[in-house]
Amino acid sequence: MRYITVYTTTDKSEVSVLKSLFEKSKIDFQLQEEKPPPAGERPIPEKRFQVNEKDREKAREILHETGYLRVQTHQNQSTSRKPMKRWIFLFLAALILVLVILLITWFMNPDI
Repeated sequence: MRYITVYTTTDKSEVSVLKSLFEKSKIDFQLQEEKPPPAGERPIPEKRFQVNEKDREKAREILHETGYLRVQTHQNQSTSRKPMKRWIFLFLAALILVLVILLITWFMNPDI
């Protein structure tokens, strides 16, 4: 049997949740754990969920339904919003600068 890694985590709570979900769905899986790293390196070992090749799609569906696997289908839409946010930020910054200049001029000029 060939096993494929479908999820990697360092969080113990994720491990327990996914273990129970896979067992409940009767998915053939194994949990591979890295050997503890030597002192001075990354302190938390990664754990990999590997499922049988025939159960891969079912495992991915479970991961997607529970929110552990997020598939981005509208990637172009999210990148098109970033320039708009930048323009809004620049506009607000310019507006604040103009207001500060007006207030300084107003308080510094006693004749008005």
